[in-house]
Amino acid sequence: MKPFRADLHIHTLLSPCGSLEMSPREIIARAKGRGLDMIAVADHNSTYHCELTVTLGIEAGITVLRAAEVTSAEDVHSLVILPDEASVISFQDWLDLHCTHMPHNPDIFGDQVVIDRDENIIREINYFLPAALNATIDEVEEAAHNHGGLFIPAHIDRPAMGIIGQLGFIPDDLFVDAVEVVGMAGDLLYPVIRNSDAHMPEHIGRRFTDYMLENPSFSELAMALRSEGGRHIILHGR
Repeated sequence: MKPFRADLHIHTLLSPCGSLEMSPREIIARAKGRGLDMIAVADHNSTYHCELTVTLGIEAGITVLRAAEVTSAEDVHSLVILPDEASVISFQDWLDLHCTHMPHNPDIFGDQVVIDRDENIIREINYFLPAALNATIDEVEEAAHNHGGLFIPAHIDRPAMGIIGQLGFIPDDLFVDAVEVVGMAGDLLYPVIRNSDAHMPEHIGRRFTDYMLENPSFSELAMALRSEGGRHIILHGR
């Protein structure tokens, strides 16, 4: 086993708050330049750029995990990291079922476009992707695990859109695989990771986590979060 560096919270240009420079190809290039071994693309309530980024990552020799940053009915943001393409397709169906379809104004919030590997726009999303789903945080957690994924409340130490800022606490009956922090971790009962939450290229890898793994992969990450078989979190990036 050896250490692998990961940034598991990166938005593509599909997220309206993401820079239009955040194409999957640019993300891969920046991640390689920052010495990252593993990344995850996590757009708001969407997985539409996962497979393209996975493919480009394979070609460039960097592991890309499939993810989404999901907004619950309570306006809590959580990372859902999924194991494979089939689970992504099924989870996207679940997201579509619970989407509130709030009208989107790109002049105010920014474009929401899906592109192909040649960076041609192939689709525009006309509803506001970050809008809260009609699913509670408990239902988001259940859906994540029902699809074989990991459930990680995002940026819990921010005053807005984190589970503590929105609810005031982390419910005891919530099955949390890890929590993500922006600053340094305090006294928490859960595994703690740090990611960039990058919305522009220069932010990729600004925060990261190192993991002791056999290889950079979903299954190895899951074992590290559970401290199984010698896998573990070894460093929180600055």
